[in-house]
Amino acid sequence: MLSGLRAPKFLTLVQRELVTLLNNDRTGLALQVYVLLLSISDFKTGHILTSYDYLIEMTTPPMREKGGRRGQPSRDQIRRVVARLIEYGLVKRNAENNAAQGMLRLYVRKLENDKKK
Repeated sequence: MLSGLRAPKFLTLVQRELVTLLNNDRTGLALQVYVLLLSISDFKTGHILTSYDYLIEMTTPPMREKGGRRGQPSRDQIRRVVARLIEYGLVKRNAENNAAQGMLRLYVRKLENDKKK
């Protein structure tokens, strides 16, 4: 299992993001992936270097105390969510570098101004 997420101390979603995610998309997975992308981005540049496998692992619920592990999202589900986030303008993708290096290079808004008040 991958190590836990290094979550930011404070994260703000702006109105456009909330309207898009809660009114237009209305899927919990899209909201979860977007918040995850914001959390793992370089706060000064908005750059993200990740993989679909990492996104799948980080959106998979942990093991239950009793019973098996709850289902994880498929690669196709994560791909579709990322494609929708790009379509909505919340995420940008550098497809040329993605193919060349086998990694997922994405960009979200810069978070350096998100400071605890």
